Amino acid sequence: MTIDGILPALLTAYEEDGRVSPQRTRTLVNRLNDAGVDGYFVSGTSGEYYLLSTEERLLVLETVAEEASGREVVFQVAASDQRAVRELALRAVDHGATALSASIPLYYGYGDDSLAHYFRDVREHSDLPLLAYTIPGFTGRPLGAELLTGLAEEGVIQGLKYTSSDLAILARLRARLGEDFTILLGSDDLLLAAMAQGANGGIGATFNLAPALYVALHRAVRAGDLAEARRLQQIAVRLLDALADGEVYPVLKSAMRSRGLDVGQARFPMAQHDAAADARVAEALGRIDGLGDFLIS
Repeated sequence: MTIDGILPALLTAYEEDGRVSPQRTRTLVNRLNDAGVDGYFVSGTSGEYYLLSTEERLLVLETVAEEASGREVVFQVAASDQRAVRELALRAVDHGATALSASIPLYYGYGDDSLAHYFRDVREHSDLPLLAYTIPGFTGRPLGAELLTGLAEEGVIQGLKYTSSDLAILARLRARLGEDFTILLGSDDLLLAAMAQGANGGIGATFNLAPALYVALHRAVRAGDLAEARRLQQIAVRLLDALADGEVYPVLKSAMRSRGLDVGQARFPMAQHDAAADARVAEALGRIDGLGDFLIS
């Protein structure tokens, strides 16, 4: 099993009253389909999964799957309660998921043996391909090459979403596990570097806003056009810099509104942006040379 290409880490769309919005989700997915993305990562960090109920997460999954037109739909199942993880894993296939992913439990510290048991427990509750998800900036705990290699060789995991700037671990995994093991980079500013080390593509938050940019970057790397890939990656880095002034998901949702695509506010207690905040974000985007043609429309 290999998943290749550009998969937006999908933002969760809400109505004005804060309810999950299937209608706005459908609009977002169809705009992203039109931009040429290869699939979706649902209910991840960018999807505010920690602030959603099990039923809300499954509603988003089902809505995305209905609009994905055969694209990959990777469903992230981590939760604070392992009973919820198991339920999400069990029900994912019936709601349209083509693969699962799981970040590690938050708050407490866990050793490698405990984390290996955690991933095995997810595997026992679904036959879908499973991608481990490492994001130490949020979990406080990187997943090392030895742990991941062991889980892959055991058949527990078939891939990895890798959100870290330590590309040495990524390189070791590719060398050890070969080309059939999926590696999708989750750090939008390092997509080119990660693909040079053998990553299959990426899963990113700013893919929601500038999908065509990352589709073009991925294609440039595949075509061997390093100069074009570097140019596009530099635009992506400037985009990330422009979005760094404030809480990341409220700012990103302001940026989406600036493109005429209202996916609601980020869920409380994240910042709630007014029209003035939206205008500041739009102004920052407008100062980035070469970005306009790649923004979602």
